[in-house]
Amino acid sequence: PKNILVGPAGPVFLDAECAWYGDPAFDLAFCLNHLLLKSVWRPDTTAAFLQCFDALCAAYLAGVHWEPAAQLEARAAWLLAGMLLARVDGKSPAEYITAEADRNRVRRFAIPLLLQPVRRLSEIRQRWSAP
Repeated sequence: PKNILVGPAGPVFLDAECAWYGDPAFDLAFCLNHLLLKSVWRPDTTAAFLQCFDALCAAYLAGVHWEPAAQLEARAAWLLAGMLLARVDGKSPAEYITAEADRNRVRRFAIPLLLQPVRRLSEIRQRWSAP
């Protein structure tokens, strides 16, 4: 999802830290996760990060032709909740989320989504932007 370029002979891995062949919903969720977490780190840029979230969702899902886009979107929404939690409590925490209040915000957001998943990324975005 990041650090991978698609070339005429196939993918070019710039940094294989997270290179992945598998469910494409992972790629979408991975990138969206970064956008949401960056808005915690830089709250003054939340609106811009959420615009990027919307644009990425729309462009990515518009290109899904190998399965119903709604199915991929539902998986991405579920994965996104887990990725958010993993970046505050997992083995590779986001180094820029340092305040406990910020980590708690992410936990309070992600845990309910894991327990009661939503099927639409727009619902995650709406909940994220709610006060």
